[in-house]
Formats: sequence, C-alpha cells, structure tokens
Amino acid sequence: MNLTRCLVAAAALLALAACSNPAPPSGQVATMSTPGTSDPGKTAAATPSAEPDNGRPRERLDMTNEDLEALNAPYLACLTQNGSPKGRKGSPGSGPSAAPVDGQTDQQAEEKAEAACLSKSPLPPWELDSSNPHAADFVHAVVQCLRGKGVRYVDEEPPQGDREVYSFGGPQNDAASISKGMSLAPECEKEVAAKGIGK
Repeated sequence: MNLTRCLVAAAALLALAACSNPAPPSGQVATMSTPGTSDPGKTAAATPSAEPDNGRPRERLDMTNEDLEALNAPYLACLTQNGSPKGRKGSPGSGPSAAPVDGQTDQQAEEKAEAACLSKSPLPPWELDSSNPHAADFVHAVVQCLRGKGVRYVDEEPPQGDREVYSFGGPQNDAASISKGMSLAPECEKEVAAKGIGK
C-alpha cells in the first residue's frame, strides 16, 4: 500500500474516532495530555515519538543527543540480533575484517539486518523528510538563516536517502564555516520550524 493510501486511511480512521467519542460531562473541560505525563499541568520532556509511518519512530528537531540515542537503541539492538556487522569485533574502522557470518559477507549481513529492522529505523524529522513536499523549502530557509548569522559556506544538497540535507565548508572545507554552522544549525532549524516552514 502506498504512502498516500496509508495517510488517507489514517485520516479516515481519525475522523471516525473523533465522531464516536462522547462529549465530556458538563462542568468538565476536555484536556489533551502528553504521553508519559499523568498530570495535565505538566509538560513532557522531549521523548521519542512514533508517527503512523508503518510504525517507524520519527526524530524531532527538539530532541537531545540522549533522546536520539534512546530512539535509535531498539534499531541498533535489532541490527545486532539480526547479524549486522555494526558493533561486531573487526567491523569497519576497528581493525582487521571479521570472518563472515554463515558464509555471508559483511555487506550481505548488513543488508539482511537492515531489511529485517526497517520498522525500527527512525525516520528523520518531518521538516527534513524527503517525502515531505515542503522539506526543500525548510532546508532553503535554514540555509538562509545560517548565512544571515554569518556562516559563509553553507549549501543545500540533494536528498540523501530519506533526508533533505545541507552542508558546511564548501569545496575547501572551511573550518570556520563548519564549526559555526554546526553550532548554529539547531537554532536556525528551530527558528524556521517556529515560522511554520516545512510543515
């Protein structure tokens, strides 16, 4: 089933669910609570979120490094359980190559594990998701924000996989642009998202 059909089906289910919910008893106010909070007066910290994208979790722009690690943990555990060479002694960058598992090369094992674990692989934030028709506008606005803050070499790039991207440093890998860009990117992403660009 393609993404459009899934989204239409999800919208129809939401509409039906909204029509079937009883009204709150008189004297009470309907409230929305955030998962993970029992007190409606409290807000939840940034926690991994799941979107209706075949059950795959989705990153958010406001996630901390710890949030991203927690979001990726089930995916990485699944890769390991399914024979991925990532993290295995002798994996790329850790010295001599490990012996193939069950006669498979590292690349074959990696592809097999990634296919088995796709449902746990986090999607990029919606604003950077290449399936979002407004993601390129978001990246363009972020690049303009970064340039406005003094990042000299920052460019929009073609999508990489399921993610719209931008790069720092230009052809000469300008260290000042890379450092300043990496530092200011989260701020610019949040500023642009707050304007509703990329939604």
